[in-house]
Amino acid sequence: MVVHRPAGRDRQARLKLQYAHLYPGIAAGEWMPAWLLAEQLLGLAERRGLPPGVRLCDPAHCEFRGGGLRPLELRGLRTRRADSR
Repeated sequence: MVVHRPAGRDRQARLKLQYAHLYPGIAAGEWMPAWLLAEQLLGLAERRGLPPGVRLCDPAHCEFRGGGLRPLELRGLRTRRADSR
């Protein structure tokens, strides 16, 4: 499914400094588009050989800002692989 996002500020994320050692190769303490952090986490998981369905990052290890509400077609949906359990 292709979701067209409205123009505006994209959601941003950053890895908290105290958890940087758990995510080698990912810049900690720097704000970046949340999609970019997600791609980096996915790449790290693939390099580690993690099986599908494993949570890539503890949400407590990151901070988020910006963005808006989820698009109407995604509200109420469980969109993470781990949510299907």
